[in-house]
Amino acid sequence: MRLLPVFLLFAFAPVSALALPGEDHWSGALSPEEAAGLEQSRALIEAGRAAEALPILEALAAALPANADVFNLLGFAHRKTGDLATSGAHYVRALYLDPNHLGALEYQGELFLMQGNLESAEANLRRLTALCPERCEERDELEAAIEAKRAE
Repeated sequence: MRLLPVFLLFAFAPVSALALPGEDHWSGALSPEEAAGLEQSRALIEAGRAAEALPILEALAAALPANADVFNLLGFAHRKTGDLATSGAHYVRALYLDPNHLGALEYQGELFLMQGNLESAEANLRRLTALCPERCEERDELEAAIEAKRAE
């Protein structure tokens, strides 16, 4: 019965803390409904349907005004719809709430590149490099975006 304590640990762990490979790892405690809303929003944005994600994210922002993940995805959705000013404000809020939010640093860096601000994108990459010295997806993606921008 050595597995019983391990089973009990996982059986009573919050659902949001148990992410399977390939799922998002949200930075705050979320109800299953909130986590599902974030996952649905990310999927919509990545499917090119960012405008459909906005009402979901705005409702989450009202319910979770101190959650950096929500504001990061709001920034992402607005950036994908072309509303760069609103996107930037949401990234600023996400980074105010969590200055080390890897996703917000990456996405804000990509926004900076869209705005032609290579210097600020490189500053975000330096922050990601300090936070992920062994590399991480966010660092790698921003680094690739910067390299692509330089090659243009």
